[in-house]
Amino acid sequence: MESRHTSKRGAMAAAAAEDRLSGLPDDLLHSILRGLPLKHAARTSALSRRWARQWLRALASSPAIDFTDRGFARGQPPARAAATVSRWLGLHAEYGAPLDVFRVALGSDDAASSFGRDVVGWVAAAVARGARDVEMDLAQRQGADNDHGSSTFLELPGDLFLAKNALERLALGGFGLRAVPPGAAGLAGLRSLSLSHADVTDQAVQAVVSNCVALESLSLRRCRHLTSVRIAGEKLRVLELVRCPAVRRLQVAAPALESFAFHGDIVCSSDPDEDDAAAVHFGATPALLDAYLSHLGSGDYDDDRHDFAYSNFLECIAHANILTLCSVGLLHIDVSRGFAIGFDAPNLQELQLLMPSLGDDDVERVSACFEFIVFPILDRLFIRLLAGEPPDASGAAASPAAGEDEPDIVPNVDILLDHLTLIKVVNIRGTRCELRLLRFLMNRAPALEQLLLVTVEEEGALGDEEMNAIQMRVSAMRTASPEARVTVCRPGEDGSRNPAHTKFYHEWE
Repeated sequence: MESRHTSKRGAMAAAAAEDRLSGLPDDLLHSILRGLPLKHAARTSALSRRWARQWLRALASSPAIDFTDRGFARGQPPARAAATVSRWLGLHAEYGAPLDVFRVALGSDDAASSFGRDVVGWVAAAVARGARDVEMDLAQRQGADNDHGSSTFLELPGDLFLAKNALERLALGGFGLRAVPPGAAGLAGLRSLSLSHADVTDQAVQAVVSNCVALESLSLRRCRHLTSVRIAGEKLRVLELVRCPAVRRLQVAAPALESFAFHGDIVCSSDPDEDDAAAVHFGATPALLDAYLSHLGSGDYDDDRHDFAYSNFLECIAHANILTLCSVGLLHIDVSRGFAIGFDAPNLQELQLLMPSLGDDDVERVSACFEFIVFPILDRLFIRLLAGEPPDASGAAASPAAGEDEPDIVPNVDILLDHLTLIKVVNIRGTRCELRLLRFLMNRAPALEQLLLVTVEEEGALGDEEMNAIQMRVSAMRTASPEARVTVCRPGEDGSRNPAHTKFYHEWE
């Protein structure tokens, strides 16, 4: 009897809740539903008798159609996914609402062949209806081994962008653009262009950028046919070149450039008789604020080809305010130090070092960085160690007395980081080499206010006892800055400041 009453009360409560939802004004329902991803909006059909039709109306009249959730295409046959997108475009056209944004991600092994005709029709329809932002991604996202593979590209027809349109942002992944005229009128108004896993030539990139006089952002990712990239744009503010493995020359003329990211192999000439200093050339970039320069996972180190190519690359972006470097770059810096080659980073306030390992050689390369490059106003130093890899013998967890009697890394070199107020190390384990590096830094940072050590998690996670031991050991190192706060915490407890660059291409791509 009791269970029957309970069930009845539950049904009444559900009915009351449904009534309250059904009583909401249409405008309010639409505003709620437009902010939801498609799959979540569809699930609201179970909430109320009105919501089943309201979410259809809301999305069909929304200025944005977004199918970039990777689970959308993964959970259904290609024909069904294509039919769903086509249906939404048709519904949207029926309602006559303006279309500003059209985004679809259908990454799969056979996306180009499965969706070919549909995709071209979708893009053409969106452009014809005045969309300002079009994103179409057919590229697979599983692993980095596609860089040199034989991917299938969907060739875009040459007449797709011939007519003038409202396009301001275009992002394409998995397409061939050889038939698209670089001077097409439909591309001339672009402010943002992103090409990923694209079949595009050096000449096409150069011509498109020259034609897009309003272009402010350019991203080139995994475009394996690019070899000699030349970028010239008066208004270009953001440039990203990621995993384009064949690039051997990079020339940039972008006086308004504010942000530059490069992830890939060292850019140097493949001709042994050619001067590597000419392989990378930047014109004046006085507005440069941040630069990301990483080569992790992008090929083997070659003494003969790489030793002097890197320093020229680094000098091109040394006037930035924020800089991220990787351990491969530190290796080249260490080589250059032996030839007394150095320069200043006069504006640098934040430096982040990406370190997949930290042995004795790595520690010395970090010190070489501060010897090779002068950082007169460096305020923040972030060091990100590789998570998930157990320490080797040289980096095993330190004993209580380890490192106390070790000589300084560079005892006869006057290095002073007198503006450095924050040091943050992520994925620390308390190894001997980590403590050695911390002692080197703290001895040269008299203005240090905070040292934050975030421990590694999951495999190799430290217990409370080990964390307390690290806290005591590091606190005792505060000879140059006795007032500095030392904090050792787990990732979930960290609420401190993060670096400007938190997207790491060697992990993300």
